[in-house]
Amino acid sequence: MIIEFELRPGERLNEMHLTEVLDVGRTPLREAINRLLAEDLVEFRPNRGFFIRQVDVKEIEDLFEMRGIVEVAAVRFVVARANDFDIESLADHWATVLRNYPGSNPDDLVRQDAMFHERLAALSGNSAILASVRGINSRIHFVRWADLHGEDRKRTFEEHAAILSAITARDADRAADLMFDHVTHRAGGLRRAIADGLLMGLSRPANTAGPAPERSTGDIA
Repeated sequence: MIIEFELRPGERLNEMHLTEVLDVGRTPLREAINRLLAEDLVEFRPNRGFFIRQVDVKEIEDLFEMRGIVEVAAVRFVVARANDFDIESLADHWATVLRNYPGSNPDDLVRQDAMFHERLAALSGNSAILASVRGINSRIHFVRWADLHGEDRKRTFEEHAAILSAITARDADRAADLMFDHVTHRAGGLRRAIADGLLMGLSRPANTAGPAPERSTGDIA
C-alpha cells in the first residue's frame, strides 16, 4: 500500500482503519508496522503515532549512490558465480519483457524493473547483497515509478538487456561499467521527475525545518 501510493508520504497510519481494510488483528498489524519502521518506510512520532516517511531528495540521492556500489559488485559476482542456465533463464525472461513492452502497463513495467535488479542480485550468491537491493528498491519505488512513467523507459529496459549480454559473455568489466552507467542514468530520473513536477506533493528538500503536514488514513483525523 505504501509502495503503490495507497498510503502517501506524510500520512498517519490509522491502525483501526487498517485492521478493517486488511482483515487482520491489531497484533499482526503492529508487527508489520514495526517491520516497516525497521526498514525506514514509516516513522514514529511520540504522542502522535506512526506516519509514512516523507520523501527526502538527499536521502534518495544517497540511496542511488549506494545502488552504484552494491549493484556493480553484484554483477561481478554474477559473472564469477552464476551458472549458465540461471543467466540464460533471466535473459530469456527479459527478452520476453522487451517483446511485450509496447503494450505493457507502466505499473507492470515498474514491477518488472524492480524484479530484474532483485533477480540479478540473487544470482550473485550473496544474500546480504540481495537484501540490500530489496531494501533500496522499496525506498526508491516512487522514483522508479516517476521515471518509468516518462518517455525514457524503453532505454532503461534496453540497458538491462545490454547488461545481461555482457554477463552472458562473462565480461565482468563491461557488465560492471554498464551497470554503473545504468544506475547513474536512473539517478538522473530523480532530477527529471522533480523538474517535470511528477513528484509534486511527494518530495521535500533535505533539512527542511518543521514537521510536514499530517494526513491520516481513513476517516479519523
